[in-house]
Amino acid sequence: MYPRSSTPYADFLYRAKTKHGNKFTEEHLAPQFRSFFDSGQRVKVHFYDLPESDNLTGTIGVTTGWKPCFLLMRTSRSLGSPYTLSAKDSIIAVKVGRKYEPVRR
Repeated sequence: MYPRSSTPYADFLYRAKTKHGNKFTEEHLAPQFRSFFDSGQRVKVHFYDLPESDNLTGTIGVTTGWKPCFLLMRTSRSLGSPYTLSAKDSIIAVKVGRKYEPVRR
């Protein structure tokens, strides 16, 4: 068993670094998604290369492997996702109650 840390992201890093050693890299884990990965909040994401009308909602997940990236998990049943998140993508709203409230940039 591994030691529990303060956040799910820190736990993920510990497990990944233990498994992959020096080969592991965080270079594709965009920092703007870390707090939402930790909180598990539903968010609305704007993908930089898509029109504003194509914004998608879901929670933030992470891929496995030695070079992981964040994912947009569309439903609570999702086991994976084709929607990978890069540093160019942004969170535009967070679900509060039944509505999505805009995030200040």
